[in-house]
Amino acid sequence: MSLSGRAQAYEPGLLVRANGDTLRGEIENAFWNEPPAFIRFRSAATAPSELFQPRQLQAVRFTGGRYFRYETLPIDHAAETRLDRLPQGFYPDVQTESVLADVLVDGPATLLRVVRFGTTHYLLRRVGLPVLDLSERKYLVQDRQGRNLVTDGNNYRGQLGIFFGDCAAAYQAIELAPFTAPGLVEVVQAYNNSCAPTRVGSLNLLAQSKPRRTVALQGGLLAGVRYNRIESVYSGPLDGQCTDCRPRPYGGLYAELLQPSRTQALYGELSVSTFRSQGGFYSTNSSNPAVFIYHPFTYRAWLATARLGLRFLMPLPHEQHWLVGAGYELNQVVRPRLDPATQPAVLVRYQDLEFASPTWMPNLSLGWRSNRATVSLDGQFYAGSSSSDNFLAGVFFSENYSLRLGFGYRLGSNPDLKTPSAAGPQ
Repeated sequence: MSLSGRAQAYEPGLLVRANGDTLRGEIENAFWNEPPAFIRFRSAATAPSELFQPRQLQAVRFTGGRYFRYETLPIDHAAETRLDRLPQGFYPDVQTESVLADVLVDGPATLLRVVRFGTTHYLLRRVGLPVLDLSERKYLVQDRQGRNLVTDGNNYRGQLGIFFGDCAAAYQAIELAPFTAPGLVEVVQAYNNSCAPTRVGSLNLLAQSKPRRTVALQGGLLAGVRYNRIESVYSGPLDGQCTDCRPRPYGGLYAELLQPSRTQALYGELSVSTFRSQGGFYSTNSSNPAVFIYHPFTYRAWLATARLGLRFLMPLPHEQHWLVGAGYELNQVVRPRLDPATQPAVLVRYQDLEFASPTWMPNLSLGWRSNRATVSLDGQFYAGSSSSDNFLAGVFFSENYSLRLGFGYRLGSNPDLKTPSAAGPQ
């Protein structure tokens, strides 16, 4: 398999364009949780890929797998399940959205699924009735003591009873149905099989609608050049002077935990480089205690760096992405050694030989990825020795920084690729 083919998880399927044309080939499976923001398609394994926006499509279907259809649907934006964002009271906010919805049942009564900010919406469609949005929702109410209580506002059984009130089989299924995809599919299929005006066969896609996986772990090698503009961490005559203004090589390992939709990832890395710095301390003159003598010294060491952060991947044509990231780092000085030419007569403790501390400002990165390879540029601010009257300048920004130009290469096969022995839905 070619390098290009191994870089993305393409699977057989078809697209129906907005003009009705059907394209058969391979679709990149990003294991979506929320509606796809884009679809990457290629006509054959050796053909270049194309990017499609949802509005350019009518349907997306994997062979034997998930089925998405471009629908204009009423979505209740006030439906919320995140505890820190629950509204005070029950106030619907229905807005019309056009999305690629996950089709669970296709028939006289159709069941669609849309996830928005972690809240699952099940949408039902019947001829002659408005679309019904059933959604998870919680809200806050105050008790007599003024305390906020979390209340479940999901009255799905009552809504289903009205929607399928003319069908005894569906009404009976409603009483036992939990608010889950399988439970709602049972209700919809009870209507399709027993009460639909026309006995047109319905398509149950519940099994295929479950993604084969959600997250994916991948990693590889790092190498590049790091430029340090670092001042001494010791106060004294060296304040404000750069002690390591030079490029240095670095190398290491990285890992990414790709999230559903494959547009975000938790990112971590371990790398090593070298640095040089200077310091000094004062001691009293043995013959004249009122006189202080300054002892400068130079030291070199390895710098072990651990970084943890987030990456956002923005698609480009031909298996490429822009990368934007942010994170925090921890540094550890390893095997420091004093320069013999400047080693002071007074002993310096090796545990006191340090590297500058990062500011509260996260490191920022911008990169470009093509297949296995990633090129990135990132920067990190470090605390300076000089004080500042501006709080933000001292805590978040500084004249001390490092810039890195790096190259990453992913090792191993793409974890999203379907192995020959894998079975089940996409």
